[in-house]
Amino acid sequence: MAVVTDPRQVLDVLRKLQAIDDEIHDVRESRSSMIGNLARLNTVLTQRGNQLVEMRAKLGEAETWFAKKSLDLELEREKLTKAKAKMTVVSRSREYVAVNRELDNIRKNIGHREDEVERLSTAIAEFRTTIESEDEKVRDMRALAETEESSSRESLAEMESKIAEVNTRRNKIASQIDSKLVRRYEKIFKAREGSAVVPIIGDACGGCQMNAPPRLVEQIMRSSSLIQCPYCNRYMYQDTAHNEDGDVVSV
Repeated sequence: MAVVTDPRQVLDVLRKLQAIDDEIHDVRESRSSMIGNLARLNTVLTQRGNQLVEMRAKLGEAETWFAKKSLDLELEREKLTKAKAKMTVVSRSREYVAVNRELDNIRKNIGHREDEVERLSTAIAEFRTTIESEDEKVRDMRALAETEESSSRESLAEMESKIAEVNTRRNKIASQIDSKLVRRYEKIFKAREGSAVVPIIGDACGGCQMNAPPRLVEQIMRSSSLIQCPYCNRYMYQDTAHNEDGDVVSV
């Protein structure tokens, strides 16, 4: 296809490029948003899963500590049994006092250890409940992530197909003008957030609203050359010379 050079035709191509780039931008934004949502969901799922692993590890440590304290309690009870047996064979009052003191100390130790074991048992039971609840939440999140991924996979495929189709049309349109001009347009499109080609409104640029010099306004009205705004670099055109699709309709 021959490259067009007439200012009217170039503006026609640039406006069509802008329209199609807006279309691509919207699809890409939707795709990025969907991919971002999936990534965030998977990140949260990974974090919650790691937290669950840490919680289970702490539970294991607590259970080990509980087993040790329970064993200490059993040893104290064995001491109590032996001390009671010793009491039955004591014959002297001094020995009786000593054994009785030993029994009191053992009973106190048993009381302290029983309280400690009971507190540990309650804490461990509560922690197990917390872990079970968190485990259920993680399972629900994983199911949600799988559902979202399955649902999004089809949508993403459709978006990729749409982008490919639009790019094909874009390349065909872009091939109608000089490649250097296309690159210049793309730079402005990116810098001006999707607004590279704008109408002149009165004597002002439709993009930055700054008044253009009279000689440029005259050139735009005559479509005698391709004019860029001296303030924002956007390409300017006479609005009545194009329709909404970017096609030239009058001079």
